[in-house]
Amino acid sequence: MEKPIYREILLQYINKQKPEQPILTERIAKYAAACLGVDEDKVKKAVNVNMARLEKADLLIRVTKGVYCRKIKTPFGYYMPNKETVFCNQLLRDDTGAIGYETGLSALNKLGLVSQMPNRRSIATNFHNKRVPKEFQVDICKPVTTITETNYKYLQFLDAVRGLAHAPVDVLKPELVLRGTAKDFDLNTDILILFARKYFNQKTLLKTIDILLEGAYETA
Repeated sequence: MEKPIYREILLQYINKQKPEQPILTERIAKYAAACLGVDEDKVKKAVNVNMARLEKADLLIRVTKGVYCRKIKTPFGYYMPNKETVFCNQLLRDDTGAIGYETGLSALNKLGLVSQMPNRRSIATNFHNKRVPKEFQVDICKPVTTITETNYKYLQFLDAVRGLAHAPVDVLKPELVLRGTAKDFDLNTDILILFARKYFNQKTLLKTIDILLEGAYETA
């Protein structure tokens, strides 16, 4: 197979990706194999070689081994996506949907429960064995169960409930914030309690029930 054909195929895939979307060589190899109608193993070497060439041609940025992102040319020069953001994005979503979510203090900050913004970002992900480059301020943790598109918001909410006990919460009514979050996430109460009972400790389960029931009483 001629090299220009590989380059053309890779560019077709790359140019469809958003600037901070991680481009994994394993995914692009599957794409190239499907385009050429051959086994994935037969294209891996050529894909790796051509990805390196595209990086040298200033079309890609290498984030970590096997992970790239687009380099976007603008009238003011090249737009350089943040490598740490690209790295985190590969831990949050793949072609199947959600595979991770932000947790810990950084998540509580974004939910409005704490004003303190930690230096490091915490992510629960199915790729919890992924090595984090030393220069990235990211912590990876193993989720309580496999994360999917249908359960990640429930797990993220319950992680927030669990984190209240040890976090420097500085809002007057954190339960009110969490009830608003449950509404914004469109969480089903029965499923939420089921997940709390199945995957979290009793303290988190009881706190979750208290938050939900208090909201029910206030509505009544």
